Amino acid sequence: MTDITIRLPNGKWSYDDQSRLGAPGGFGEVFHGHGETDEVAVKRLRLSAQHAAHRELDIGQALMQRDLSHVVPILDAGQDSESNQYFLIMPVCDFSLQDKIDEAGGDLDIQIISEAISAIIDGLLEVGDITHRDLKPANILMHNGVWKIADFGIAKFVEDSTSMETLRGCLTPQYAAPEQWLGERATSATDVYALGCIIHALVNGQPPFLGSYDEIREFHLHTAPEQVSKLAKRIAAFVSLMLRKPPEARPTLSRCSSVLSQISFEEPVRSDSHGALVDAAK
Repeated sequence: MTDITIRLPNGKWSYDDQSRLGAPGGFGEVFHGHGETDEVAVKRLRLSAQHAAHRELDIGQALMQRDLSHVVPILDAGQDSESNQYFLIMPVCDFSLQDKIDEAGGDLDIQIISEAISAIIDGLLEVGDITHRDLKPANILMHNGVWKIADFGIAKFVEDSTSMETLRGCLTPQYAAPEQWLGERATSATDVYALGCIIHALVNGQPPFLGSYDEIREFHLHTAPEQVSKLAKRIAAFVSLMLRKPPEARPTLSRCSSVLSQISFEEPVRSDSHGALVDAAK
């Protein structure tokens, strides 16, 4: 094991590039590291200063100034003074929402589903002036007993620094909204769409569209997903609204918060006569 030392705006950190935390993502990979006193997670971005025109990772600096309950804290962020690489420093989290989805295999407990959805919405509302742009279960992490959103602003940094083609190549296809495939500006409606895809994954064990890269793109642009049949009909219909193709046709985050706070599974239909008699007598 050889630790690599990096120097960021808030000080010196080190990480082991042979000790990954989770699978690599489109924007970078995370390694086990440490500061002067604590263990940390070090995210090394795929984007280098050569492509970013030596931009500062301003979003990390902005989030460090805020007291956020449902966003993973950023301890440091920026370009390493001794290299062309950009890094984010975060606390080590316990596991991701994707881990829970994989464990459950399409049978995730309704309480976990409800808590995760509420936390995601709360996190997005907390950072109302910043669109996440790459919301997915792997970016929802358990930290200090609370679901929190990670990787805020990385997509915006890439978008500002490179071509939209580069940005599309970094996004997670299964959760990317139609406007992202078209190279259009992302808004909070983009995150609402991704949340709709996440709800499908939470309930069914997989997002609404699967296939090759090109197939997924066509699905997102032209195909309406099936309703989430396991959810109560009103909630399932609302999730379909979140996945409308035009961004302006989707519900707002505030509306999502109001409706999805009542999330529940569909009650099973009882066809036996005894069950009907018992129900009638109530």
